[in-house]
Amino acid sequence: MNAPPKPTGGTPIWVWVVYALGILAAAIFVFSILFTAGAYFLSDDVDVTFDVSTIAIVLWGGLMALAGGLWMWRRRQGRQ
Repeated sequence: MNAPPKPTGGTPIWVWVVYALGILAAAIFVFSILFTAGAYFLSDDVDVTFDVSTIAIVLWGGLMALAGGLWMWRRRQGRQ
């Protein structure tokens, strides 16, 4: 007879850390876009310029992609 599968200890802490960093990155990304858009559209008397940091886009985008990819991978593992 096969023994029933043992329950796991839950979600590892590193998964929660990746999720938290991904949520933080998404919040920073969204608020940056909203802040820049607000300044651009609400400032009639002053020219608004913005400097896009490639490092920031790679860092925050990478964290969001990592968290999203991990979430999708874990969901697929759970269905099998």
